[in-house]
Amino acid sequence: MLLNLHPHNVIAVGVILPTLASIAVGLRFYARHRIRVALREDDWTMLASILLVWGLGITNIAGAALGALGAHSKPAELDAPHDNTITRTRADIIVEEIVLGYSIVEKITFGVIKISVLMAYRRIFRGKIFNMASLGMIILCTLLALAFLITSAFQCHVRNWKISWSGYAISDVITDLILLFFPVPLVWKLQLTLSKKISVLLVFLLGSLSTAVGITRMVTILYFTYGTSDGYRDLLDTIATALIWSLVEASVAIIASCLPSIRPLIHRSSTSYHKSKPSGSSVQVSRPRASLLPAKPALVEFDDIDDRQHLASRLEEGKWSQQ
Repeated sequence: MLLNLHPHNVIAVGVILPTLASIAVGLRFYARHRIRVALREDDWTMLASILLVWGLGITNIAGAALGALGAHSKPAELDAPHDNTITRTRADIIVEEIVLGYSIVEKITFGVIKISVLMAYRRIFRGKIFNMASLGMIILCTLLALAFLITSAFQCHVRNWKISWSGYAISDVITDLILLFFPVPLVWKLQLTLSKKISVLLVFLLGSLSTAVGITRMVTILYFTYGTSDGYRDLLDTIATALIWSLVEASVAIIASCLPSIRPLIHRSSTSYHKSKPSGSSVQVSRPRASLLPAKPALVEFDDIDDRQHLASRLEEGKWSQQ
C-alpha cells in the first residue's frame, strides 16, 4: 500500500493540489459576486482553509527538497544488539521535524474545513433542532481539532505517532461520515418529487469524494501502524504516504465543498452560450421589446437562498424544480 514516492512526486502533489483547491475557492468567490450573494462565515473560513492547505503543500515541497520526503529507508539495523539502539539518519531527523509541524497544521486545516461545511449548512437550513445539532457539531469538531493538535504538539518522537495519527484518522472519518449525511433527513422531508430530492442530495453528497480519500488514508495509517514490523518498515516512505494522503483529502474536501457554490456560475455560462449560439436559419423574426413582455420569474440558484426563506419554497421556485 506504499505509494513508492520520489521527491519529484511529492513536489508535484504539493503544487498541483493546492493550486486546484485555490482555483475552486476563487471560483466560489467569483460566483458569489456574479449572483450578488453576500460573503458569509462559510466563505471566509474556506478562504482560511486554502491558506492552511498551501502550508501543507509547502511543507511537502520543503521535505522533498531536503531529501526526506520521497526518500526510502533501509530495514532498521541495530548498532548494538544488547542496548536496542537504532541508527538515525539525517533524513530521519528532518522527517521528525516535518511531522511535528505538519501534524499541527493538519489538525487546524481539517477543523476549519469541517466548520466551514457546517456553516454552509446553517446558511441553507433552518430549524431549532437543526441549529442546536449543527452548533453541537461545530463545537465537537473544534474540540477534536484542539485535542489532537495538543497531542501532536507534545509528541516527543516520530515513532510515538501511532496513537495520535491512527486515532485522528479514525475520528476524521467518523466526523466526515456524520457531516456527509447531516443534511439527508432535512432534504428528504422537503415536499419534492423523488427525482428532485435525489438531485438535491447529490449536490450535498459531493463530500463523499473527500470521505473516500479519508478512508484510504485511515486504512493506510492503520496498516502501517499495526500491520507491519517496525524493524522492516520503510519508515520514510510510510510517513510520506500518510502526508500525501492528508494533503489529497484536504484539497479534495475544499474542491467538493466549493462545487455547489460554483454550480450557478456553470449554469449561467451554459445558458449564455446556448443563447448566443446562432441558429441554422438565416431568417430573422422581429420580437417585441423585452419591456413589453410579461415579466418572467427569475431562476433561483443554490446560493441565492437567503436567511428569510425556506429551502423547500426556494427549490420549488428555482432551477432544481425546472425539470
